[in-house]
Order: sequence, then structure tokens, then C-alpha cells
Amino acid sequence: MRDIRSEFIRFWSMREAFLAMIPVLLLSIVFSIINGEIMNAILSGDLSGHDLDPSLAQKPISDLLLEGYLGPVYQASVIFIPIAAAYLFNLEYAHGEHESVLLVSRSLLMRRIGTILCGISWAVGAAFVAAIANYVVCVLQLDLKDEASLSILSAFIVFTRVAVFAILFSVLALFVTALTRRLFVSVIVFVLLLFISLSGILQSIPILHNSLPLIGGKSFAFWDPAEGPYSISGAVVLLLSWIAVSLVGYIALAVGRRR
Repeated sequence: MRDIRSEFIRFWSMREAFLAMIPVLLLSIVFSIINGEIMNAILSGDLSGHDLDPSLAQKPISDLLLEGYLGPVYQASVIFIPIAAAYLFNLEYAHGEHESVLLVSRSLLMRRIGTILCGISWAVGAAFVAAIANYVVCVLQLDLKDEASLSILSAFIVFTRVAVFAILFSVLALFVTALTRRLFVSVIVFVLLLFISLSGILQSIPILHNSLPLIGGKSFAFWDPAEGPYSISGAVVLLLSWIAVSLVGYIALAVGRRR
């Protein structure tokens, strides 16, 4: 436990750990404001003025709010958490700290477990800060007749789903960074992953397309089996598989590679 604690002290003593949360926070606020404008347009009935689907007017306010709790935080997290996490983990290689840890072989595994837990705590923390900012924007911006419609509990439950993606991308960033040891290459990997997911370039190969976390995990993120290629439980299995493979890959590289 001493080695894990020392990793937490080392990681959270870096100012970069806090600065890296800023892009996630700012992007979430931007998406929150845009989302708030759209929701206000739906609530006021001004759908044509914002070129919105008329069927949105039939959606219950509770459903609109759930989407409002999810959308900005989810979008900001999947875009910036993997890139920011890759930046943080790359500092260890750039500053030569990885090589110094390798010299203390007896505590190597525990130190690496500490690094994993630090990364997870940072990613969940970044998503949580973004979720708080998003909720505040909802309170300030939405023109609701019944303020009681806003629910901190509902917003927190939605956040827990985003937290799973945050954890996934943090451990994936660990694996990719340990594999490449180059920040530029790591960022390119995540940009390509995002581009391939959003462009649907792999749709002609369903098994690969559906295996992407942002595609296969959709039903879990939106809590709707109709949103993705798998059921909610199937999406959970896929996301957990990505997490497990990334963890095993990172441990193999960070602990097994001693030179």
C-alpha cells in the first residue's frame, strides 16, 4: 500500500493533473450551453427556428433532461479524456521517471497498480467536474416552469455511465502510452479512434465497427437498447472487455519491459 500511496502523492502533486481537466470542463460547458439553447427551443415550441425535428415536442421533459445530463459530459469526456490522460501518462516517460521505477523491481507491480488507480481517479474526477458544470448550466439556462424537474440524483446516475467510459479511456491511454512512449503518436491513435467511430468507415465490416467502444457501448451510454448494436448488458460486457484487455496490455508492457 505504501507504493500505491506514493504514486498517488506523486501524481496528484503535479499541477498538470489539474490543468489537464480544464479542456474537459470547458468543452462540457460549451456543449451544455448549446444543449440548453436547443432544449429551451423545444420547451418554447420554437422548433422550426432551430431546424429541429417536430417530434421532439412530444418528448417528456424528464427524457429531455436525462439527455441534457448525459450529452455534454459524455461528448466532452470521450473527446478529451483519452488525449489529456495520454498527455499525463507520457510525462512519466518524457521525464525519465519510468526508468527510475524499473530499478526498484520489488515494488514495480504495486507502483504500476498505483499508476492505474491514479489514472482512473483522474478520469472519473475530470468527468465529475464536467458533470457538475453541466448541471449548473442546466439550472441557470433552462427555462423550466417546474424547477423540481431538475434532479441531482438523476444527473448523478447518468454520470455513473459516463464514468465507465472515463475509466475505459484512462486505462486505454495507459496502454497506448506504454506501447508508443510518444505523446504525438498516442494522440494520433485516439484521434483516429474517434474519427473511425464517428465516420462509420468500418460499417462494411460489422464485427470491427460494432467492437469500437463508442459504437458497441452506445446502448449503455444512452440506456436504450435501440441506440446500439448490442443490448445494454452486451454493451457493458464489451466495455469491460476493453478495460480488461487494456489493463493486461499495460501491465505486460510496464512491468514486463524492464529495459
